[in-house]
Amino acid sequence: MGKKSHATSGLAFVILFVVCILGCQSSSVIPEMKDVIDNFTDRTKRATTLNKYGAADVVPHELTLCDMTKPVVSKTEEKEGVLYYTLESRVEKCEHSPAAVGTVRIFAIGWKSGEIVKFIWGGPKGGKVEY
Repeated sequence: MGKKSHATSGLAFVILFVVCILGCQSSSVIPEMKDVIDNFTDRTKRATTLNKYGAADVVPHELTLCDMTKPVVSKTEEKEGVLYYTLESRVEKCEHSPAAVGTVRIFAIGWKSGEIVKFIWGGPKGGKVEY
């Protein structure tokens, strides 16, 4: 009976730990970034949302040229008062660059006072593909 109780409490700890980690990650994303993520898979909505939050000439037009899926925030950090979210997303379809299809694009979006103030291309995961 002691082993079963120990295994049950170990399983409960693991479940609680996973729930806490997932909850902490989602709560650390500011509402404006959540809006970007929620609208990221629809090209038109993505362009509208990025224009809504982006300071003039910060977000490159190329980000709106391809169909993207599965946006995931892989890293969050603050530098010099700017909150950066590293976002990864797979290129699903792209008439402007067929070679980009299937690659995972990585970029950092920098936020300050609810506005996108920095944008950094991280390129594709695992190789170089130009738009």
